[in-house]
Order: sequence, then C-alpha cells, then structure tokens
Amino acid sequence: MTYVLPSLAVSGNAAEANYSSLRKSVATWLNRTDLDAVIPDFVRMAEAEFARDPRIKTAMQTTRYADTVLNGQIILPDEMQELQELRVNRVAFQQITLEDFRSKQCGPYFTRIGQVAQILGSPTGVPYEILYTQRYAPLVFNEDSNWLLRNNYDVYLWKCCEQGAVWLRDPEGVTGYRAKYEAAVQEMLSANNRYNWGGTQLAVSAPGVV
Repeated sequence: MTYVLPSLAVSGNAAEANYSSLRKSVATWLNRTDLDAVIPDFVRMAEAEFARDPRIKTAMQTTRYADTVLNGQIILPDEMQELQELRVNRVAFQQITLEDFRSKQCGPYFTRIGQVAQILGSPTGVPYEILYTQRYAPLVFNEDSNWLLRNNYDVYLWKCCEQGAVWLRDPEGVTGYRAKYEAAVQEMLSANNRYNWGGTQLAVSAPGVV
C-alpha cells in the first residue's frame, strides 16, 4: 500500500496540470504560436535542470510502501529517488556494501543490487516497509502529469519559459523568467517547511539540561 500527500487546488490551464496544458501555458506566456515543435525540448531541458537542482530534490514527495519479503529480496519501486528507511518485521535495517554483505552471517543488514534490496539471511514471507523519496515522472504524453507539476505548476512553467527565452534569444526574458522560477522554488520550499513544521512548537532546553 502506498501513501501520498494530497495535491493543491489550481486554476486555468494549471487546473489540468498535465503535459498538454503545460505546453499551452508556455506558448501563451511566450506569446508565440509557432513553437509547437520546440516546446517539448523546453520541457526536457527544464526537467534536466530539475534533476540537478538540490532544492527540488529536498521537496520530492515522500512515500511509504509495505509488502512481504520473498526469498530475501525486495524489488524497489522504479520511481524511487532515494531510499530513506527499510524495516523488516518493524526492525530497521542498515544498508552496507556488497563486499561487507558477503562477509556477514547475521544481523539487520541489506545491500542493493540495482533495483533489488537483498536482505541478509534471505527471510521470506515476512512483512517489510520502506520509506523513500519519489522521483517525478517525465512528461511524454498529453495526459501525463507528476507530483511536481500538480503541486508546483509555476515551477515547471517558469523554467520552461526560461528555456524558451534562451531559444528565442531574448536575454530580458531569460532574466525575468529565471527570477520567477527562483521565486517559485523559494515559495515551494517555504510552503513545504510550513507543512512539515507548522503548528509545532520547538522545546528549547538549557545547556546541560536533559
């Protein structure tokens, strides 16, 4: 079973929040009707920059998934960006290298071989749970969407428009859309912080007090 965070409400083209509506928005903001052939390139280049931007990685959706270990193996999700936690029978397991894994006889350890987590001792039929950050899916078909586009449409839009302005050799547009992108990313991070920490008071202890 998979748990995901609810998406935020949006309006206009963003209400659909899919690849088709994004391309329409990019054409509208660039005020051009002759870019159908190159807008997909703007989207690909924007997604390539997202993958390199550590701020986007910190905002990636966290997902929890539970199932049963079979023959000591756990098939990890294709959309997984980073594995944060793995528990077998509610016990936290530590990831180690394949070399160290081969030298151990027992203990709460696992190693990764591609998209497979190999559990030490090869248990089978026991429950496991993983916590991981979910990589966004690239947009390919008209109805395609992902968590970044659904929850932060402006981040996608402004980066695509920035790429479009580069292609149009419009330095003023590049500067303007880049500033919009930076502002949208900062607001996304601030919103995530409010979501994660809002309403929680931090207790500050005096030095030496436990």
